[in-house]
Amino acid sequence: MGIEYNALLNMTWKEYDYLSVGYERRIERQWDYTRHIIASQYNSTGMSKKTISAKEVMKLPTLDKLIRKELQKIPEDRLKNMLKVLKQNINV
Repeated sequence: MGIEYNALLNMTWKEYDYLSVGYERRIERQWDYTRHIIASQYNSTGMSKKTISAKEVMKLPTLDKLIRKELQKIPEDRLKNMLKVLKQNINV
């Protein structure tokens, strides 16, 4: 995590917990980035008829659950509008 020993000793448990959770999330985001690259490479080769999603490449339960919760917070009509705009921009 890049913390000096003396700073670590002077931290409260709550501060350490915040740092460790942040570190874990940062590492998971890096793995998420990696699994998206792997899926993109696999899908772009054209050697397989079946495309795979990043979630099929590697399971990241904590991150996948967090993303699902964030999507559930978005109102249904706004989510539909976002998907509509994405489809329009992708098909251009």
